[in-house]
Amino acid sequence: MMRYRCHPSLSKQVMIYTKLLFSICLLLTGFFAYTGEKEHVIDKLPVTAPLWEDFVTAKKNNTIPVLPDFSYAGYHFSEQSLPDISSKKKFDVTQYGAIPNDEQYDDEAIQRTVDAASANPGGGIVFFPPGKFLLAADEDNKKQIRIAASNIILQGSGSGKGGTEIYQDKKRINDRQILFKPNEDKQPRLTYITKDAPRETFWVEVADASKLRAGDDVIIKHHSEAYTKWYFAPLSLKPQWTRLFGDDGGMQISEIHTIKKIDGNRVQFINPLHLDIHLVADKPFELVPYNCLQECGITGILFSSNWKNYPEEFVHHKNEIHDYAWEAVGMEYVKNSWISDCVFHDWNEGIFIRAGYQVTVQHVTFTGKKGHASVHARTGYGVLIKQCHFNGAQHHGPGTGYSAAGTVITQCDLGTDQNFDSHSGQPYATLFDDIKGGVFYNLGGPEPGHPHHGKQLVLWNFQHSSEKEQHYNFWDTARRRNYTIASPILAGFQSDKAVEIENAGINQLQGQAVLPVSLFEAQLALRLTGKDISKCLSQD
Repeated sequence: MMRYRCHPSLSKQVMIYTKLLFSICLLLTGFFAYTGEKEHVIDKLPVTAPLWEDFVTAKKNNTIPVLPDFSYAGYHFSEQSLPDISSKKKFDVTQYGAIPNDEQYDDEAIQRTVDAASANPGGGIVFFPPGKFLLAADEDNKKQIRIAASNIILQGSGSGKGGTEIYQDKKRINDRQILFKPNEDKQPRLTYITKDAPRETFWVEVADASKLRAGDDVIIKHHSEAYTKWYFAPLSLKPQWTRLFGDDGGMQISEIHTIKKIDGNRVQFINPLHLDIHLVADKPFELVPYNCLQECGITGILFSSNWKNYPEEFVHHKNEIHDYAWEAVGMEYVKNSWISDCVFHDWNEGIFIRAGYQVTVQHVTFTGKKGHASVHARTGYGVLIKQCHFNGAQHHGPGTGYSAAGTVITQCDLGTDQNFDSHSGQPYATLFDDIKGGVFYNLGGPEPGHPHHGKQLVLWNFQHSSEKEQHYNFWDTARRRNYTIASPILAGFQSDKAVEIENAGINQLQGQAVLPVSLFEAQLALRLTGKDISKCLSQD
């Protein structure tokens, strides 16, 4: 008989999670999984993954674990809940000329409302009462709702029946209809790193710390052919991956950190490095400023578009209309921001995040006519995509690419044969955690930008769902449509059809659910409370 036990000093939040963990574990015992021979029903309770034991031990002993610490993801590194905005000043779009349900376009009125909130000290809420608001009277892709100030929140009256709908009518190719992005984009060099530093540590040594201050946000930037070859060795790199080679080649490292402390020329970050700093002769690892918007958000809105009436069904990369004609929301260079409790219905692309830092996308659903991409985190550090529903509404489920680090996709569901996307450009330290459904063939991105992913792609309790049996060779350089992922880490991989795996770095307990059920939640609890919540399940 199993009994729930948990240390009484754990916080209420962790207690709630642990109870949920117990329930999920019991449900997982009936999940169909492939063990390498045939499908069968798991008849055992989940077991603790050795990788988790290694992580706990490494944290205790202050050594480097095999797994990255993914807990530094999400709004304020998930140390805070999404904010209560009830006390913020509201700017009602109907007071600036927007009229719901009138078949007239509301772009200009919404922009006036955004501008008024932006001019207010401390920002404010751009509020949408119930009803349908129309955007995009023409196909001019230079037009969009532009937010360039911090503390601006778009709040609707709910994404369900009787709530707020924002509808894009005409197609605007390569134009995200609502864009959060600062006007300032200068990144002068502040200093450069002078000594190697291992991944999952917090200190770097710099040439001159005089321009740095505790609390500053900085980006570690580097790209060189020499570092790229060192990083991927002994894996072979194809000549066709041309962006990796030459004087201006190499994986584009752009890792964002917040300075905690400065001690002489030593700098301590709040969040850990997710790759090894290895100095090469030709180019330095620079520190540059991270200029961003902060505390921006979107909540309680149904976003929809006229893609549903375009007289063709979606074909991946058929043309620009199929891929990019109706794109909803962009967030670029935003920190401590979020999108929650929204629905994206009938889009070529739902959410695009570039250089996001501590950003949460939670309780978001993607539905409607199949399109290109759902939510994509490019560059940036610590983007958290949590408790979202994809279900085949876009070709690509949640994805990442182009030097993104510490991206976490957790407790989400994908459709059968809907692929997650690692879109070239060598993202690294990415977690797909407690995922139900989905596949990972036909990864995106142009061949010159391969490999698809660097090191530390982690698939944790991934429940693969496909119509056919699959064979994954994670370092296949023979084919154009390949899976070039550097030594991925799998634990508790399960599938409803036979799946063969080749060239994985680690593949623990295939066909068996593992504990903790959610690696992200367990790592977060361990960091915040010091408690290993996987031990809350014990047997009398």
